[in-house]
Amino acid sequence: MAPGADTDSTAISWRAPLLLAALLATAAVVPIIFIGNPSGHDLEFHLPNWIDVARHWHEGVLYPHWSGGGHFGFGDPRFIVYPPLSWLIGGVLALLLPGAMLQGAYIWLCVAAASLAAFRLAREWFPQRAALWAAALYATNPYMVLVYTHRSAYSELLASAVFPVALLLALRVELPGPAGMRAALHLAFAFGCLWISNVPAAVLGSYGLALALLWMTLRARSLRPLVRGGIGMALGLGLAAFYILPIAVEMPWTQGNDAFAGGLSLWNNFLFHRSDDEDHTRFNMLVSALACAEMAIAAAAFTTSLRRLREFDDDGELPDARGRAVRAGLPILCAIGGAYAVMLFPWSAPLWRILPRIWMAEFPWRSLYLLNLALAMALVAALRGARARLAWVALTGIVWLGLGAAVLQSAPWNSYEVHDLIAAAHSDEGYVGVVDEFLPAGIDPDNLNTDAPRLVALDTDGDEDLTVKTVVELWNTEEKRFSADAPAPSRVRLHLVNYRPWRASVNGALIAPQTDSETGQMVIPVSRGHNEVRVWFGHTPDRTLGPTVSLASLFVLLLLLRRVPR
Repeated sequence: MAPGADTDSTAISWRAPLLLAALLATAAVVPIIFIGNPSGHDLEFHLPNWIDVARHWHEGVLYPHWSGGGHFGFGDPRFIVYPPLSWLIGGVLALLLPGAMLQGAYIWLCVAAASLAAFRLAREWFPQRAALWAAALYATNPYMVLVYTHRSAYSELLASAVFPVALLLALRVELPGPAGMRAALHLAFAFGCLWISNVPAAVLGSYGLALALLWMTLRARSLRPLVRGGIGMALGLGLAAFYILPIAVEMPWTQGNDAFAGGLSLWNNFLFHRSDDEDHTRFNMLVSALACAEMAIAAAAFTTSLRRLREFDDDGELPDARGRAVRAGLPILCAIGGAYAVMLFPWSAPLWRILPRIWMAEFPWRSLYLLNLALAMALVAALRGARARLAWVALTGIVWLGLGAAVLQSAPWNSYEVHDLIAAAHSDEGYVGVVDEFLPAGIDPDNLNTDAPRLVALDTDGDEDLTVKTVVELWNTEEKRFSADAPAPSRVRLHLVNYRPWRASVNGALIAPQTDSETGQMVIPVSRGHNEVRVWFGHTPDRTLGPTVSLASLFVLLLLLRRVPR
């Protein structure tokens, strides 16, 4: 049945949306069941991280900071630098499921959540059945399939399930009285979740929400939407401060700028950009073709749906509450999608240079998750009022199925690599770090000997000193203990790169860990005789201030929610 075939009702029944979400999520993982696990661009990063997090929990570390297996056991502070929500979810799954099931389970959860989030936004505007269509279109759009197959960008996939809720609450802040203020306070939770899901998606989403608030402010000729929305977004950033403040302070301690260099830079990822890297060019052509096909449908859907809204206004019809909501919200969402569509091409480079921090989006085509939300809602709105409804349904189905099939057919299905990653993540030797951006500043991974033992005693010339006897007593991710018996003062080099928060003690006395000038490994000076050495990952002021700000923001938020009437 086509969208809009049922009668309007303000009641929301969750039985059908939950069933639909389960069916869509199951359909998303069916190829994995029959073909095998996809080995996308970021799989080498995400999958071992989840297993690493589960290992932390087995060792009694509640909130991980240091990757013990990254860079073949030398480690890095990726759990400080990378947003935590995706790896926390992945860690829970790694505690419960075998490694080969982790991808499918995570994708299932994200697709189901995206479907439910899109349904709740659509239900604000459309009847139940039409909202189900919108949810299905959003959760099955070809770009989302590309995200979890070709790219394995699991944190971005998670963010696509958060943004519809954030937008719904942002659009509600212009409601009169306490309802608008409560929406702004609820927006804080969704906005905070967006920032701890994926930073590039959060940057793009922040500009989208800001555009929505500005639109409502100009339309109402009142600062109320902007002020309320600004309060909600500020409190949301406060809730996420436990992650944002440490990364802001510690990013200069790492090689984080590498994440925005070379083929990863924004300027090399506009649509149809070609580079010397054949694989990069091939993927960019694929995502460019997909984007253009979706933009073509979006142009028709936006035009038809907005014209239909104007026709209702010109006819002088008295809209109901849902009709007023779609008239107020759909043009804003279409404007967000249209703005980002324009910014996918090189001619928009000046905007990417001018707008603060938007370059952190890294890939312009990441904004397709926003365009696709607008496309799903506009398609349903267009279908509800379209005269040639069957033609619309057929066109949408052909494009959805055609693009989806092309994405699945060209996806990198490689279960062997997945199993190798799982084995490496469980081993004591560790796994490849994938990228250097998480390594402490100044360290060249090519200088690290991946086969080096955990402890090597060094003489004055820097060669191995066989007269020193070392014994490993504990080698956990964020705590190491060993003993060293030396006939003379010596130094012990660890299979661990040094980083500012690391602390050490020898025979109970605090010392400053040294750094090998060539490799960046930690070096511990020991004295003559028996030495008991303890090394642990310590606290830093930024990781105390961040959670403090988050707790304070949560306290203020709960206090305001209690004071604002329902």
